[in-house]
Order: sequence, then C-alpha cells, then structure tokens
Amino acid sequence: MTAIQISVILLGIALTILIPWYFWFAPKTQTRAAVSASGLQEVAVTVKGGYTPDVIVVQKGRPVRLIFTRRESAACSEQVLFPDFNRNAALPEGEQVTIEFTPENSGEYGFQCQMGMLRGKLIVE
Repeated sequence: MTAIQISVILLGIALTILIPWYFWFAPKTQTRAAVSASGLQEVAVTVKGGYTPDVIVVQKGRPVRLIFTRRESAACSEQVLFPDFNRNAALPEGEQVTIEFTPENSGEYGFQCQMGMLRGKLIVE
C-alpha cells in the first residue's frame, strides 16, 4: 500500500468515528429559561433543520411559554408535539406560535415533530 492509500483509509476510519459521535454522543448545550417578574419562564425556539435551542431547562411549578418560529418549508417541521404535557401546535412557516403549560414534576421530557425526526428535550428542575 502507498502512503496516500493508508492516509485515505485512516481518514475514513476517523470520519466513521467522528460522525456518530457528533450526532449522538456530543454534549449538547442547555438553555435555561429566563424568568420574568411575574414568574413566567419564556424561551424562543427557532425551527430550521432542528430545534434551536434543543435542550431547555425550566423550573417546576412555574408557567412555561415556548415561542416557536419555523424558518423552513420542510414537511417534517410543520408541527411540534409535547406528548407528556398533552400539547401540540401547528407551525406555519415564518409565524410565531406560542405553547404554554406548567410542568408540575421534575424530569426530562421530550418534544418532537410529528414524524419524530426533529427532537428536543425539556429538563424540569
């Protein structure tokens, strides 16, 4: 084998390890909800190829307001579901859509698109 062939094989192995790590195992940053004077926790979420932020930290027992703005036309992102809180909403492109609820129990709760391809997590402390 030549040095170029060995380099290409090593690069392929490195990418094979790096890609799954990036998508499934890399630590994700958390966004803590800002609490207003009235006690309302609010976070703006942009939908474009995923949710940004996709990990949101809130306090239990305080009302939460999530404001979703969809910046793409992909069919998968047309709706967001919060199955643990029995909430969902259609997300028209370019419009702000508000979802409000009060989490009563600590834990980690998922949210997703209707196809399950876009996912996020709500951490209640």
